[in-house]
Amino acid sequence: MVGICIRLAAAWGWQYSISDPTCFKFGDSDTYWLIAKNIVDGNPYQYGSSDSRVFRAPLYPLFLVPWTYLVGENAQVSRTAVLAARFAGCVLGGLCIALVIWLARPLANKIGGHPLAISAGLWAGLLVVLYPGAIGMSVFVLSEAIFCPFMLLSLGATFIAIDREENSFRYRQWMLVAGLCSGLACLARPSWSLWPIVLFPYLLLMSGGLSIQSRRFLNVTKLFRLLVACIFFLLGICIAMSPWWIRNYAVVGKFVPTTLQVGASLYDGWHPGATGSSDENMFFVNAFIDAQREEDSQMLQQGKSLDGTLEWRIDRRLRNAAIQWARENSSDALRLGLIKWLKTWSPFPVAKELGSDAVRWMEAIGYSSIMLLGAVGLWKSRCVLGAWLFAMPCVYFALLHMFFIGSVRYRQPAVLVMCVLGGLGCATLMQFLAYKNIGTRKKFDGSITASDVTADSNDN
Repeated sequence: MVGICIRLAAAWGWQYSISDPTCFKFGDSDTYWLIAKNIVDGNPYQYGSSDSRVFRAPLYPLFLVPWTYLVGENAQVSRTAVLAARFAGCVLGGLCIALVIWLARPLANKIGGHPLAISAGLWAGLLVVLYPGAIGMSVFVLSEAIFCPFMLLSLGATFIAIDREENSFRYRQWMLVAGLCSGLACLARPSWSLWPIVLFPYLLLMSGGLSIQSRRFLNVTKLFRLLVACIFFLLGICIAMSPWWIRNYAVVGKFVPTTLQVGASLYDGWHPGATGSSDENMFFVNAFIDAQREEDSQMLQQGKSLDGTLEWRIDRRLRNAAIQWARENSSDALRLGLIKWLKTWSPFPVAKELGSDAVRWMEAIGYSSIMLLGAVGLWKSRCVLGAWLFAMPCVYFALLHMFFIGSVRYRQPAVLVMCVLGGLGCATLMQFLAYKNIGTRKKFDGSITASDVTADSNDN
């Protein structure tokens, strides 16, 4: 409740710091809002013209639909509508706090029992409550607000599945749930769609299906069990995303797994003059649209049929141009990858929208603290089955945004997950300090013995 109240206050302050009541400060927010408004008005699901009908994944615009009903002619009503959407995001932020606590407790319980689990859960929740990046994801009208709860649910279900690995039915059941939640997360943030590529190799190594220490390189039984579980995970994704796939095929005539902005996003990161940030507002797309229209006109004059829709062809054109540039300029692509990594994971954000230096300092301190505490927690739980699962989103998003553009925004979901390990790290440090304090007091009293130290360790 405290976390929700902090977020509500931040949302109020952020909204009334904006002079224009309909201004979101982030361009993506406008696109989500306009698509949601189209749904309310009974217009086609599109952004702008009919040539942008697969522009955004559907989950967040659908979430915004109830709040767009509050929009009217009066500017105050518009401000109320946007503020209501921010408040709804704050409630989702409160859900994320609860989910992080839920994840931290069973992890810590495997190490230190119930007392450590309670402490780790409370510390993990406190980290999320106070972390400026987590507050921002709740306050800004961006898809991370609804993406993060489903991402955490997917990771939690996967962690439970790993714990139930010996029970094939439970293992598959929880992997199906994890896949469903992962699919819903993809419908909020398409960048999550490649998560299985990172998850499945980790499950393979962790489960013992692949072992260089055993006499047999492959454990066939465990490998088969893992294969079935992964199939259930993919089945969950398919169940969640199939309505979107069917709709896209009906619109485009092609299979589109996420959106038709992948090509533009990739070209934004790989093109002549790229800096690693989206500092051109994607104005380069206009030149590609003109070139594609001209090519389409020539093909029609020659009596040739056009493949897919204009939106689909532009996406492919941008994607191919980005890949070709990266192949021809591999050293520049590598240099850009390192620049994007620094932009994403640097303690101090560079986004102008974040405002004052005070906000940047708070973000830097909060982020650095969570990552350091998370490293302690990861070391403490390094032998726990599935513990590394909570550090893997950092690896995943780091690699992903070395290809696309880099920004502090894209690390925030991963840092949120690191709060699970950060809570364990903080509880571990508190436990260590408590033990040290007990030893110091006994030394001061002149009553410490070797048996006392042993007894203290056993009692705790």
